[in-house]
Amino acid sequence: MSDPYLLARARALRTVPIPADRAELTRLRRAVDDVERRLVDVATPDGIQELMTGWAPDVEPASGALGDSDVHRTASAIRLVTLACCIRHCWPDPSQPLYPGQPAAQEDVIASLAPLQDALAPQEGAAVLGQTGHFLKALRFLRACGYLSADAGDAMIRLGPMVALWSERDVAELRSGYDVLPAPRKE
Repeated sequence: MSDPYLLARARALRTVPIPADRAELTRLRRAVDDVERRLVDVATPDGIQELMTGWAPDVEPASGALGDSDVHRTASAIRLVTLACCIRHCWPDPSQPLYPGQPAAQEDVIASLAPLQDALAPQEGAAVLGQTGHFLKALRFLRACGYLSADAGDAMIRLGPMVALWSERDVAELRSGYDVLPAPRKE
């Protein structure tokens, strides 16, 4: 069987038995890699382990419709800047791997974000939320989404498992823009 045939078969059947022949498994892996897919181990309802093709972690299929909110997800500036600041604090050396990074004190992250408050926070809501409430809310959201680890009650921020899934291309982009990430405040 040719590589494209193996891929077409896997896509058409949705799940396929794990090939016993290592060469066939290698060809299937090569075929999915060629079209920015990945193989995912799945268990059928009767407990048999099979393979399924899925999108590669760094590929998000598009519907082709502009403004399709189910495809194009946007985050608020506060959430993005908060994540950027957490990354910079938890990843002090960009020559090292991004994940898992190191813990950073939440108060240090918030202190680095405070100077950005006026530019990011809606003025009418700032008084109600307090000076840093919107950043704390962003931290809770980022934890809930897995970009930051769950709060362990020690006032430390840790990068979460979603960051571990980022592609090398994404991490390379972060490295190239490392100097513009909100840095820890100088003492």
